[in-house]
Amino acid sequence: MHIAICDDEEFFRKSLIEQLNKYSIEKGLDFLYYEYNDGVDLLASKIDFDIIFMDFQMKDKNGIDTVSALRQRNNNTHVIFASSYEDVVFDSLKVKTFRFLIKPIEKEKLYEALNSLIREKSNRFTVLVRNTEQSANYRILERNIIFAQAENVSTLIYASDKCYKYADTLSAFQKELSSDFFFRSHRSFLVNMKYITNYSKNEIIFSTGEKALLSKIKYKEFQKTYFDFMKRESIGLL
Repeated sequence: MHIAICDDEEFFRKSLIEQLNKYSIEKGLDFLYYEYNDGVDLLASKIDFDIIFMDFQMKDKNGIDTVSALRQRNNNTHVIFASSYEDVVFDSLKVKTFRFLIKPIEKEKLYEALNSLIREKSNRFTVLVRNTEQSANYRILERNIIFAQAENVSTLIYASDKCYKYADTLSAFQKELSSDFFFRSHRSFLVNMKYITNYSKNEIIFSTGEKALLSKIKYKEFQKTYFDFMKRESIGLL
């Protein structure tokens, strides 16, 4: 996950990264951090962040104005405000803030916010696809996708209810999904780890009885990714 920390206090940024590192290790997640000491610098970035930790009072552009500018771009990034100014909590709600945390941030409140955010991400993401049996377009939840298979320049999506067709390549489809649940097991297959019941060195078996190919060169990476996924699931994050 790509995480931005926008705060003009370097000590706070480093301290928050230490807390986030402990959380990521405990939950088996991969976090990449990007530090900004001002909203102007963050707005200049082209990175699509999963989470932004935002300070309220900064030198050139305050946190509310920064997030407001992000929202005008149609940016739906989850924003967590972290501030010593408790009275600005209502202003932060105007820019669709996910959480407001008081500095210094308590571990329990930080963990609650992150746990809730990850659960929400897993439940709300949808993809626009076309039913293979009809001409209509549908939005399907990521969590209902079992696996996807390349078919020339399009992609077949096998969901829990039926099969859909995505009018682009498997690589393009993969970019629309959350990396927390999906793994590219083969050049022709993208699998949702939530549905895996068994696997061998060249094959993945799903709870539906369907199968996907597992490339030999991807085997070790898959084992590690799947193990980390199972560890997260066992603590109730997914």
